[in-house]
Amino acid sequence: MLQTFYAHNHKPTARDIRRANRLAVLHQLLAHGPMSRQELSRRCDLSLATVCNVIADLLNEGIVVESGLEESQGGRPGMILALNAGLGVVAGVDVAETYIHFELFDLALHRLGAFERHLSPDENQPEQIVGYLVTGLEALLARSGVPASKLVGAGISVPGPFEHTRGVSVFAPNWGWRDVPLMDMLAEQIHVPLYLDNPLKFNVIAESWFGAGRGVQNLVALVLGTGVGAGLVINGTLHRGISNSAGEWGHTTIVFGGRQCRCGSRGCVEAYVGAPGIILTLREFAPGSEILTAGDQTAVIAALAEAARRGDAVAQQALRQTAEYLGAGIANVINLLNPEMIVLGSWVGLEIGPLILADLERAVERYALKPPLRTVRIVVGQALPNAVSTGAGLLALDQFLAESGSGTNRRRRQSE
Repeated sequence: MLQTFYAHNHKPTARDIRRANRLAVLHQLLAHGPMSRQELSRRCDLSLATVCNVIADLLNEGIVVESGLEESQGGRPGMILALNAGLGVVAGVDVAETYIHFELFDLALHRLGAFERHLSPDENQPEQIVGYLVTGLEALLARSGVPASKLVGAGISVPGPFEHTRGVSVFAPNWGWRDVPLMDMLAEQIHVPLYLDNPLKFNVIAESWFGAGRGVQNLVALVLGTGVGAGLVINGTLHRGISNSAGEWGHTTIVFGGRQCRCGSRGCVEAYVGAPGIILTLREFAPGSEILTAGDQTAVIAALAEAARRGDAVAQQALRQTAEYLGAGIANVINLLNPEMIVLGSWVGLEIGPLILADLERAVERYALKPPLRTVRIVVGQALPNAVSTGAGLLALDQFLAESGSGTNRRRRQSE
């Protein structure tokens, strides 16, 4: 499990230690549900006295409630403790090139409501997207029957790199965005703490807490969709890099002088294993394939997978070639980071992952160094309802729990 989403590089003070102990207890209740003080002590590797002190504070603040007694094992039964799910709500929002997906969660991360707004190709101006986010959050609360005063934070995923220090969307290539002051634009109209990042970070957070990577300390969660990237957890901590751009694996080179990539370079991983790249591979093998007429890229990828399952030779050939490209890219990740697990995720990864996994493993074996290869597992992600919006909501919730009781002015906060 991720121990903390944001690590600070300084010698821990007594206040830092108290905060870490508090978060350890809250994270266990969030990830594993109600439990006793004794169980929390074991899971957190903290003394029972420390856990009792933390719980006393959390009960006084209303963050935790007593929810019953555990079954007696012969002695005095312990009190069961749980997060106070009704204390507030958080929103998780996934802004993609073709849709905006909204979800609402209580403070135990139970899903209270969700809806999605389709975006046409010309609905891509910053002012439009901000307007849709504002009205969408209002609609999400209204549809869920929750008053706006209960919203304590929102996590919002936006395409492309996001720079926290300036609150700026650095580059969204499909929309032509460069240096858009998105945080300021949103904060003018949404008066709760906002946490913005790209889907790579939110996806790996969700996989680490609730998906295939649960409990893995060194994890790479690949996002395979229209775009391609990687979320990184290193030694149990989300890795961002110095400018929050870590994870742009999709723009590493696997074919020198190869296909043009939308980033402006050539031969990038994304140009071969993103949805448009896979469709281009199919077109190279069979320009007249009926699969290409299935509709938009989502429909074409689904039709390609279905054809491969039926034994269509061309579809299987296109997926084998895709596995070869993806294997080369994953081998680079293995050689560089030596992870414990690599998860294939997002809609393309979930669609084709089970079909290509055997070919993919053989390709990775050809390209990766043997020592790191021996210690890594490659798996298809679990079909979370929406990993990105779940991760976004989880981050907003985590920050609320971290700051609760601290007296911090929480009207607006950007993660550091």
